[in-house]
Amino acid sequence: MVCGKNLIHLLESGTDQWNAFRGQNPGVVMLNGALLADAQLAHADLHQAFLLNSDLQRANLEGAILQSAILRKTNLRGSTLRSAKIDGADLFAADLSGADLRDASLASTFLRRADLRGADLSTAQGLVPSQIADAVGDLATRLPDNLPRPASWSAGSLR
Repeated sequence: MVCGKNLIHLLESGTDQWNAFRGQNPGVVMLNGALLADAQLAHADLHQAFLLNSDLQRANLEGAILQSAILRKTNLRGSTLRSAKIDGADLFAADLSGADLRDASLASTFLRRADLRGADLSTAQGLVPSQIADAVGDLATRLPDNLPRPASWSAGSLR
């Protein structure tokens, strides 16, 4: 396991340097509480990263690898997660409101109490009805055509 404030500075320095570091350090990285609002993290390798209670609001995470990442209570409001690999990640109570998750892979992703209000998951892959039922959404949440909208989403209130 690798941790420390220097990791956040390395991540902020650019995806190429970060991914080179991850190539040599493929295990768990601790980035809890990271303040990365508006960060440009497209294609960043964040698999098995712990980002609990972090701020990734409006971050560009297009094509990022977030498999098995821990993003509990993380602010991803308005972020771009197009084509991101989020399989097996823990997004418990994460704020994904207004996020773009088109073409993202979300197989086995834990979405209990995740706020998906206004998010676009219209072409997301790997979602099943039980994941959606555990999340919070509203009438503005765009789901894949094969997934039913939970009745509780009409009000869009947190449970």
